[in-house]
Amino acid sequence: MLIAQRPSLSEEVVNDHRARFSIEPLEPGFGYTLGNSLRRTLLSSIPGAAITSIRVDGVLHEFSTVPGVREDVTEIILNLKQIVVSSEHD
Repeated sequence: MLIAQRPSLSEEVVNDHRARFSIEPLEPGFGYTLGNSLRRTLLSSIPGAAITSIRVDGVLHEFSTVPGVREDVTEIILNLKQIVVSSEHD
């Protein structure tokens, strides 16, 4: 029978915008549960902006080509994902 130990939390500040947290020991598999919960909370709480979809007239799917354009639609999408969008948020 496993005896649960009280986890300890340590924090290491890397710079003004980054920190590293460590919580240990955890029961097997509980780290995935805790990490996923933290990830979902952070993603829903941190404001941001990004391109989420595109529409190209005359293109049926992402593997199509566009007449007169050197890149195919997949390459265009990958290029659009690299655009950094700035958002003024309260």
